[in-house]
Amino acid sequence: MIEETIETPFGQILSECVDETGSTNTDLLDRIRREGLNGILLRRARNQTQARGTRGRKWDGSGGCLMFSVALPIGKDLRAVSGVTLAIGAAIALALRNQGVPAEVKWPNDILLFNRKLSGILVESAKLPDHQYALVIGVGLNISLKESALDRSKASLSEVSSNYSDEQIHQLMCELATAIVRAVDEVLRNGLKRTVLLWDTIAAYNNQTVEIVQENKQPYEAILIGIDQDGCLLARNGQEIVKLISGMGSIRLKK
Repeated sequence: MIEETIETPFGQILSECVDETGSTNTDLLDRIRREGLNGILLRRARNQTQARGTRGRKWDGSGGCLMFSVALPIGKDLRAVSGVTLAIGAAIALALRNQGVPAEVKWPNDILLFNRKLSGILVESAKLPDHQYALVIGVGLNISLKESALDRSKASLSEVSSNYSDEQIHQLMCELATAIVRAVDEVLRNGLKRTVLLWDTIAAYNNQTVEIVQENKQPYEAILIGIDQDGCLLARNGQEIVKLISGMGSIRLKK
């Protein structure tokens, strides 16, 4: 296991890297529930055999994929980070744009490149032995894709730049981790104000007609118009403004 310290404006991140594990999110969740958390931890694995996505989906943790998780304490009130998944998605998209990657956020926090999925983000919480809370944020980012994995739903950074050295990937991970910590700090201080202001410039499908899928409802079409201060997606369905709560619905571009 390799260990190093990443310096950020928000404190040090203790970083470690292993060749293989089941899931870096699971590793950190198990550890901090048992031992507590006094600072910020990052765990990277070159391969994950049981990588997880949102809603119990499996993430392909093999091949050319940067995979890591960040654990950070957030205090006693889990409600203080309501909507943090949107802020993290926005922060990662902006960090990628700073690297020349025209990334967009598909609500709530999928990262798209050329309308295909470039990165997935999994945000989980844990209660620590001292009754404080922590977040564990897992990131899977496609650097390159095997020929067998190429399809119309996936994208990779290799489409923008054909050469990503190990050093460049490591530096990108450090920048993304810093962006995640900054986003959580911003939400704790000011809620989603910054994310709402940024949304129109980074959101996928903005002002476009999409199909909205909700449980126990027939899919319907609506025009996306933004998000509100609570992180709900706003869409216009005829004369009605529809609010979608994260985890209670999904969107897909109308074909």
